[in-house]
Amino acid sequence: MIKNQTSVAEAVGKGHPDKQADAMSDAVLDVKMDRAVAAGHPPSSVRVACEVMINGVDIIVGGEISAPEGVYDAEAVEAAVREVYFASGNDLRDDLRVTNLIRPQAGEIAALTIDGAGDQGIMEGYATTRTRSMLPPETEKAWALIRRAYDLATDGTLHWLRLDTKSQVALDPSGEVISVIMSVQHRASVDLEELRREVLDRVVHPCLGDVAPDLVKINHKGSFIEGGADADCGLTGRKIVVDAYGPSVAVGGGAYSGKDATKVDRSAAYMARFIARQVLASHPGGGTDCTVKLAYGIGQLQPEAASAIIDGKHDVSDWVRARFSDLSPRAIQDRLGLWRREGWRYRDTASFGHYGRDLFPWEQAE
Repeated sequence: MIKNQTSVAEAVGKGHPDKQADAMSDAVLDVKMDRAVAAGHPPSSVRVACEVMINGVDIIVGGEISAPEGVYDAEAVEAAVREVYFASGNDLRDDLRVTNLIRPQAGEIAALTIDGAGDQGIMEGYATTRTRSMLPPETEKAWALIRRAYDLATDGTLHWLRLDTKSQVALDPSGEVISVIMSVQHRASVDLEELRREVLDRVVHPCLGDVAPDLVKINHKGSFIEGGADADCGLTGRKIVVDAYGPSVAVGGGAYSGKDATKVDRSAAYMARFIARQVLASHPGGGTDCTVKLAYGIGQLQPEAASAIIDGKHDVSDWVRARFSDLSPRAIQDRLGLWRREGWRYRDTASFGHYGRDLFPWEQAE
């Protein structure tokens, strides 16, 4: 049993129905931005707040999108959603149904997002020097298992392994692994004992070291053949703690996926992470952990509040406000290249977490 002082985190694979929905929402955002550029408009000319529900063969796409004339295209939305569905490990099928309920963004909101925050929100950022990814150790380990399983499934090493995977890792106060849970979707062709042996040897041990087998539970309740959206409904934004830092770090009020960079619950959350990393790299007092909080009201150019704490006790908010004097949504968008997307796409964030991977600009040293 997990005790009170244990640190525990979970992660889920790209075949999980919630992550499929997240990826679909972000694919729609990418497509709208790409179409704007192709039509000679700046990518910042689009406003996207796209939500997806996936349940079996039914996909419902909703939310609000505004774009210059000729940029929005319903067929492009459906094509993006379908492409993600099959890239997420689902079997090819002809009976997939996509219902498009997207409508234009409200005019009052559109007027506020020209320069200011698209909505009110509280954003949390975090970084730690205890891990290479600057994520909490338990979160880094949970994601390592998911990424390793994905690699082995997609390169054919474990050809029976599918992409609806889940991991959970618990650490004692000294950082030792005391519990590992993995649930992996699989094809019926593999024997359950073979699956457990292969996942232990090829996934758990390479990621976590020589963890004692009695601390590891792999599909401990039996087979997991029917998975993904065939077994569970998926919704955009339902994995906000998994997407961020895990349960040891507070989360803000909003999810990330399907939202363009005017939505501060996405862009300012990325900025809060960026600031936390820079504090640990540059503040003269040093430190191991940094937590950053930003809060905006709708339409505001600058945050209502901005604070940073090192190691839970050292307030370095003044240093942060001096170094990052402009935290307007537009300044954040420009500083992090959130409209340019050089070398990455929003869809990339929907799998394997929004933090701890070098391809994203908010993960780069200044």
